[in-house]
Amino acid sequence: VKAKKTCSGFVLKSKKYYLTKGWTLYTDSDYTAFVRNHKKMTKVEYSIYYTYFYKVDGPFIHSKLGKTAYTTKKKCLTACNKSTKCKGCSYKESKKKYYTSTTKIFYLGEGNDRAYTKRGKAIVKDGYVWSTEDDGHKIVGDYLDSTTHTTLAKAMAACAKKTGCTGVTKTASKKYRLGKKDTAEEKTGMRPYFRGSKIVTYRLKIWTLIPGMVLTSQQKTSYKTYKKAMVACTKSSKCTGVNYVSKKYYTAQGTSLTPSSGNKCWMLGTDYTPYFTYDNTVWYYKEGYKTTGDIGFGTTSYSTRNKAMYKCARNPICNSVHYTSKKYHLRTGTKVTWKEGDNAWVYGKSTVDFTKVYLPITTGLWNPRPGYKLKNPIGKTTYSTLPKATKACMKNSACNGVHYIKKTKKYQICKGKKPIKTTGYIAYPRKYPCDGNCSASKKSKVVTIDMKYCFTVTSIEISNKHKCCSKNSGKVVVKVGKNTCSTVTMKGKTSALLVDCASGATGQKITMTFANIGDINIDEAKLVVSGSDTC
Repeated sequence: VKAKKTCSGFVLKSKKYYLTKGWTLYTDSDYTAFVRNHKKMTKVEYSIYYTYFYKVDGPFIHSKLGKTAYTTKKKCLTACNKSTKCKGCSYKESKKKYYTSTTKIFYLGEGNDRAYTKRGKAIVKDGYVWSTEDDGHKIVGDYLDSTTHTTLAKAMAACAKKTGCTGVTKTASKKYRLGKKDTAEEKTGMRPYFRGSKIVTYRLKIWTLIPGMVLTSQQKTSYKTYKKAMVACTKSSKCTGVNYVSKKYYTAQGTSLTPSSGNKCWMLGTDYTPYFTYDNTVWYYKEGYKTTGDIGFGTTSYSTRNKAMYKCARNPICNSVHYTSKKYHLRTGTKVTWKEGDNAWVYGKSTVDFTKVYLPITTGLWNPRPGYKLKNPIGKTTYSTLPKATKACMKNSACNGVHYIKKTKKYQICKGKKPIKTTGYIAYPRKYPCDGNCSASKKSKVVTIDMKYCFTVTSIEISNKHKCCSKNSGKVVVKVGKNTCSTVTMKGKTSALLVDCASGATGQKITMTFANIGDINIDEAKLVVSGSDTC
């Protein structure tokens, strides 16, 4: 039989031979298939992430190749990503070079030839790489099941768990259905997302799982886990992936794939950092890495990741969360270094409302406002850290806040109270109990002082109006929030009440419950407090 570029073999039926161009074999007693393999070609099919989704087919090559030869796959795919006319890249083993292509059509090549066909923008989610296809299409045929999902994320998570699922079609706003075919058809108002190969994200890389095949040039050293093998692989410039053979893991340096029943490999891909959104903030997850830099004030370690992220997102100094020694720590740094067993989450974009954020620093309470500054800096002295600046501010009766200048990386204390929108600054106006004017309200037997913000109360001094209190007697239970500060006894006329909160009760409201309130009439309230973030 004369071989053609599109020919994959031939079949025998009823004493007649027919050329074939497909590689998939089907069971049929009427046929005998003869698969072309005169150059020991192995059919490979998988998908990779490289900003775009690339479908990889071998041993195939695109029919229209550019003139420029690239020495690496990375260089070719990078060039293809930049061009709207580029439809993919092809690797020609005979020349050991990569070429861009202006068509998605490919034909049968030889040996280790590969066709990398560009699809839509890639999404990495739920252990797979997904292709975002064009609007106005849907996955061919009926849907996989009767379930309609309300978000793409939920639909992808469901699809990832079902072996028969090929992808997701957005059928309408907040409506997503699972598909069971691997091609798309035109359908106005819809959009498909095809599921590709399984992947692993580790060591800030993407690793494509290829079952039933292994990479050539397997190295001798074995590892107990795939992660340990991946660590070793990323330390070698020659490593191309990790093989799983006979229940052990090995690094490999070859680019060719060979069939290996019951085994598999993870092909080393491009750089990638997983990310997700929590609490209106994007976080970049770096497994096996650590960050550094102490915050320098307040509570900086937590028992849960989400609590640490919540606090970090509301502290302009915090840029990452670092897990180590069973605790989640707030860090100022974003640079990561490898430390097996640790994990880091680096702060990204956020839409947290800072008008409602308050930080306790050096006994005061401060409202961080990124993108704002305060008027009237006091003197020319600058400070290298926020705690030093807030401490200086609290010693100066004219100071109402501090601001940070990003250009100089210094802090100034200021007279101004109201933040003014200005790029390159972070304002920290000081917050006072009751905004500096505390008063008490009386209802039945309870007197309440609303401090508006979270404070730890050390002492409370209540002054009554001159003509009052002759009818008051009995115990008074004083609480800060839900915490009892003290219980005192009043007898006869009492012009003032001084309460020592030795326990350091914390809350936003102070309540005094009188056994017999009589004619109590509060005139003035003086508080000794320190800022808190535990309310």
